[in-house]
Amino acid sequence: MTTTITADDIRALAQSGEADPALAVAQDEVVLVAEAAAADGHIVYTKAELVRDYGEEITDVQAEVLAAGLTSQLA
Repeated sequence: MTTTITADDIRALAQSGEADPALAVAQDEVVLVAEAAAADGHIVYTKAELVRDYGEEITDVQAEVLAAGLTSQLA
């Protein structure tokens, strides 16, 4: 079974107001965690990385491309 990261996952990460949010894979599901350091699962991408790579705003196209790239890294 392949875990899929969606553009909606990326958008949720971008919009999160938590202190150190991240996308993680836990039990074959992608979850948004409030604190990357405390995540129980495999951290895939953090909001800090998102801001570093794309700035404060991410377009729909960028979200789609990033989601596809992250999904392929999980395979």
